Parts: sequence; C-alpha cells; structure tokens
Amino acid sequence: MGRHSSSRRLPLPGHTSTPVFANPSGRRWRRLRAVLLTLLVVLGGSAAVVVPNVVAVPALAGASVPDGPTVLKVGEPRVVGEGPLVRVVRLLRAGGQTYGQDPFDGQVVTRLSPEDAAKAGPAGYALQRYGYDTTAQRTVSLTFDDGPHPVYTPRLLDLLSEHGVQATFFVTGDQMVRHPEIMRRIVREGHALGNHSLTHIDVNTSTAFREQVEIALADRIMRAQTGRYASYFRLPYEGEDEESMRDDVPGILRAQRLGYAVVSHDFDPHDWAYASGERTGEIPLPPLGEQDDITVLLHDAGGTDRSLTLAYVERLIGQARAAGYTFHSMPQVSADLRARTGAVEATAWDHLATHLVTALFVWPDSLLAVLFVVAVATMLGFGLLNTALALLRAHLVGRRTTSARPPVAVLIAAYNEELVIGRTLGTVLASDYPVEQVIVVDDGSTDATADRVLEVARRDPRVRLIRQPNGGKWSALNQGFAAADQPFVVTIDADTLLTPGAVGALVARFHRPDVGAVAGVVKVGNHARNLVTRWQALEYVTQIGVDRSAAALVNAVMVIPGACAAWRTAAVLEVGGYSDATLAEDCDLTLMLHQYGWRVEQADEAVALTEAPETVDALLRQRVRWMYGTLQAVWRHRNMLLRPRHGWLGMLVMPMAVLAVVTPMVFTPLVAVVLVQMLAEQGPLPVLGYFGLFALVYGVSAVVAVVLLRERPAHLLIVPLYRFIYEPLRAYLLYASLGTALRGVRLGWNKLARTAHVDEPVVPAPVEPVGVRP
Repeated sequence: MGRHSSSRRLPLPGHTSTPVFANPSGRRWRRLRAVLLTLLVVLGGSAAVVVPNVVAVPALAGASVPDGPTVLKVGEPRVVGEGPLVRVVRLLRAGGQTYGQDPFDGQVVTRLSPEDAAKAGPAGYALQRYGYDTTAQRTVSLTFDDGPHPVYTPRLLDLLSEHGVQATFFVTGDQMVRHPEIMRRIVREGHALGNHSLTHIDVNTSTAFREQVEIALADRIMRAQTGRYASYFRLPYEGEDEESMRDDVPGILRAQRLGYAVVSHDFDPHDWAYASGERTGEIPLPPLGEQDDITVLLHDAGGTDRSLTLAYVERLIGQARAAGYTFHSMPQVSADLRARTGAVEATAWDHLATHLVTALFVWPDSLLAVLFVVAVATMLGFGLLNTALALLRAHLVGRRTTSARPPVAVLIAAYNEELVIGRTLGTVLASDYPVEQVIVVDDGSTDATADRVLEVARRDPRVRLIRQPNGGKWSALNQGFAAADQPFVVTIDADTLLTPGAVGALVARFHRPDVGAVAGVVKVGNHARNLVTRWQALEYVTQIGVDRSAAALVNAVMVIPGACAAWRTAAVLEVGGYSDATLAEDCDLTLMLHQYGWRVEQADEAVALTEAPETVDALLRQRVRWMYGTLQAVWRHRNMLLRPRHGWLGMLVMPMAVLAVVTPMVFTPLVAVVLVQMLAEQGPLPVLGYFGLFALVYGVSAVVAVVLLRERPAHLLIVPLYRFIYEPLRAYLLYASLGTALRGVRLGWNKLARTAHVDEPVVPAPVEPVGVRP
C-alpha cells in the first residue's frame, strides 16, 4: 500500500522519551498532596462544626447532657409499678413513705405504693413501670417496631384505616430515610410515632456516645420528614421480664439522661418468631378481660414476611372489640407521652442529619443496585456480543488466509534468560515453516544468556546474536527490527515455546496487504503448578478465545502480545517501532498501527506456551506493570476514543476498557462497604448469590473459549473461584497503578524470575542445521 512507507528510523538504545504520566520534578505530586491536605483541613473543620450540632440531642433543647448515676451505682434494681413506660428512679424515704426521684434533674416524680416500696426493699434505685392515664379503661395500644417497611407498612396502614384503629409506630432512622413517603402517610392518617434508634443496635452493649448518636439522629430525621417530634424511645431488643429488664438498665439510664422517656410494653406475642418459623401454631392473643390496659408489641418490618402479623392484627381487633376494648395510640392513653410529642419546626441541623443518613444508607444501596444492573447488563451484553462474534469468526476464519510463504525472521529480546533461551530457540528452529533468520538481541544480560545463544548458533547458522547495553525491551526489539531484512518478523519472549505450526499460522493471516500485525494464541505452559497458575490459564483462554477473537473479527484488537506475534516490517517501521513511553510496548505499538490505518488479526492455530508467575507476589509485580502500561497506552492514544473512523475499537472496545478501569476505581470502596454491610445484616448467601450470577455468565464465555481453542475442559473447574480471585486482584492493580500515575514515578520492569517449568511436551532443538529458504 502506497501510504505505508518504511523509511522512518526506529529509536534505538540511547534514545529516551518522557514516559506517559511521568513527573520527574515531582511538582504534580506535591501540588496534589497540597490540594488533598487542604481538602482534609476543610473537611476536618467542617466536621468539627457539623458533628457536635448534628449529634446534639433535640430532646434537651440545647441544654447540656446532665450528670447522673452510673450503671454500677444503680446496680440491679427491682421492677415496681405497672404501665407501658419504664424509668430508673432514685428512692428517697421520708415520713414512712418511699418516693421516686429523677436521678438526673432531682425532681420527685412518684410516690411508691406500700407494696412497691416493700418490693423495692432497701435498695437505692428501682425500675418503675408507669404511664397509663387514670381515665384509661379497657384500652389496647398496638405498637409496631422496626419500620417503615415498603410493603407491609402500607398494607398495615390500609388495614388499620379499614378498622378505624390508631396505632404507634416505633421507627428506625435508616428505614425512615428509605421510605419518607410512608412516614408522611403514618402522620397524615393520625398515628403516633416513636424513636427506635437509627440502626436498631443493642444500646445496652454500645457506648454512651453511640447511643446518643442513634437516638439523636433518628429524632432529627423524624422532625425533618414529618414536622413532628416524639421524645420517647423504645430500646431495640428490650426485655419483657424483670431479669431482662434489669439487663436493659444501661440503655434505659442513658436514654433518660438524654431527656427521653423509655417505652416498653405489656404483651409480646413474638410475632417475629412465628414469621421466621422459630415458633409454630397460632400467635397468642393478649389476656383480654384479665388486664385493663394493654400495650402490644408487634413488628411491621425487621423480617422478610409480616403477613402473619397482618392476619394477627385483624384477628386481635375483632376479638378485642368483642371483649369491650377500644384501640388508641400510646400518647392517647398516656399524659407523659402526650407531653413529649407534637408539631415542630425542623431546623437546618435536622435536615442536614437527614441528608447525611440518606447518603450513608440510601445512596449506597441505590448506587449498588445501579452498579449491579450495569455490571450484569454490561457483562451479559458485552459478554454475549463477544461470544457471538467469536463464534461467527470461528466460521469465517478459515476463509481469511494466504498460501504465500514469504521470508520470515523470528526476533527475541533477552535479558538474563540463560535458563530458558536454549529451549526457546529449539522450538523456533523446529518450526514447520522455513524460518530464514532468528535474531536474539541480548539486552545487556549479566548471566550466560549470550553463551547459550552462541551454542545454538554454532549448530544452526540461522541464529544471530546481537548485543547491546541494557536499554530495555523496547530498544532491544527495535534493534532487532532494524537488523531484520525479512518483510515479516515474528516476535516472541525468551521463555516462549512455539508449536511447530505457529509461525506458519501467523504468516497465513497476512491475507490482505493492509494487515499490519497478527496475534498468536498464548497459553500458560506451567498451568498445573498451583491455583495461581490454573487461574491464569483460564484467564488466558477466555480473554484470547472469546474477547480477543471477537475483537479480531471487527479489527478492534487492542493488544498484540509480545509472547507470540507477527508483524509486517514495513508497518512497524512506518509507525516508528516500539516506544519507551509506556511499559506496555506491545499495546502501544498495536494502537499506533490502528492509528496509521493498519489492520490487526489473530491466528487461532498459532499456539505458543509461556511461563506464568507461580506465586502471588510474582503475579502482582507482573500485573501492576501490565495494568500501568495499558493505562499509559490508552491515555497516550486517547484521541482514538469515540472516534467513528476507528470503528469498533474507538467506539466500543476502548471506551469499555476505560469504563472497566474508571468504574471500579471510583466505586470499589463503596461496594466493599456495602458488601460488608450485607454480610453483617443478611449473611453470606446474598453475596454468594451475586458472585454465583457473575460466575454463571463468565462460565458461559469460558465454555465457548475452551471449545473454540480446543482446550482442556479441566480449565472450567476454576470458574467458580475466578471472580473471588479476579475482583480483589483488579482492585489492587487499579489503585497501585493510580498511585504510580499520580506520583509520576518511573515504574521498573519487574522481570519475572524464570523457573523453566512447563507442563506440555517441548519440541527439542535440532542438532544439525536445517534447510534455509533460498
């Protein structure tokens, strides 16, 4: 093709260019650190103002938290009195009477009956139950904890509205911000609200500050969403007998100290236990006719199914009314609660608290849901598209070959490869295709690499050794291209083992004059060593057998692997050869060929074996270089993104590669937090379900890849574990690469230490010279 000139000189040792992302002066990193430090100072200063105001307790109306007795001082008080509320009182004895004093403000709040005084004994404190109006007669107060629930709370409200029943809903802050419209409906229909903490933690085992945060934030959210306040609190996991109530003393005492009345109950039918299957039979009714006023503890949320609770409420309403009871919300039968609830003007701190909790509990769930849908859709869509294209290409690939047998050179860049170079040369020289020249460029090796090459060269004159000072793989490859006289050059790594038909298969793919390069199929030669190598073997199979095969059909291959590739010499010379601007010199050169209008193909029959890292440490070093180099190459060629003239490569493959980097880099921390939260709240099954779905989708691609490349089905055994290894590895590589790019440091090559382990048969080097193409 006339536009493909080969007159351009290649950069050789001594030539240097500024690597992509390099910042030798360190100025960019210093500026970035200054910006980050400024942001931290601003955030710290903002937090110093915001946090004290947001966690300040609304019930205290700006007053400081009062001092009072400790849990140790209160001890294990006796439970006295009757009623739906409970409080710790300091006992004062005078004139033959026993009085209950608020332990925080010193006001006398009650006088104990002789029976209760006797029950309290000589102790200094007691737990008093109290709260019903003296005018309350035969009342039932239905209370519902843990909501609002998006399904069952609206159904419950419908049921209560149908029967004209008012109830009390003890809501949690995290659920309030998720369902504000249900909160407004509860208030609109005349029901009462109560505080049930922010996240339904056991406040008895939490710190005093955590309990304050839990109560204060839930209170502020209620005020912001409904314009109502309710300065009373029901402990999550509250007890129902005297022993368990004494265990609740830490939570009760701290809630009182914060200015909140503590709400309990008279009857707990354990509806949650029947819903979960822990109990069977019919949910028991309260002792109608035996007790005058009854507060019933139920749940409209906090579980997967509250249908039994709804049926129980309907049954209870009918039987209680038949027994002469009326239904009321708790404030309607308790003056103490009526004094602690009403309309309020929400403050800026109330709204800010609501926004902060929304950001913490709603946005992550929504974002995770969106990311999950996007990930599944992308993986399914892109995966199915690649699979379909790979299958289509498998039917067409045989038609796109040439029978011509042009002169070919094989080029190997070597640095300290004495352990493997002789074996590699043996496989090259045993090729079915008449290789005209084998060029080995020794890039300043300090071992016996050159001696091993010369030993082979004495047996076969086609082998040529070129020595140069250590300048990097890119310069060694350019040196080899400059020395090659052949129109086509096959490049392999020093540890690559070519199958006999590999060179011929590569050359056959130059079936049209605009094909500039052809990728071979690289397989892991030491796949059977351990889990690390088996995982890499499956990765190689799927990425080459499906992803790259699909890209090859539409001329969108991003990377021609240096371990097994063929190049049109004129094309490489035209684009300037390899560059030291990136660590992924093969990806950089491939994209440069696309920029100049050359096509890139793949030869499925050109199989080569390579040595993969056998340890996690070696794998990480290799993959950091690959990831960082690929980022450098994509950034260097960013002008190709979303450019229609670059076809599928510019419009789909490269943008998807960018998204595959940016999306996890931004959202991985959030996803990790949400996954931990899911594990804590829902157990491992949902998380395993997500991984299982991705494994299923990936498994389909893996099966297709194994079939197309005629690989061992045993590779598929790694599919269930693939994502568990891939996701943490990708996160590490992305952040390591990002840190390197931001700092602008020059990343080293981190060359893999060779072991010469191969689990496949190796073709030996010929002892006698073989014929050379005339």
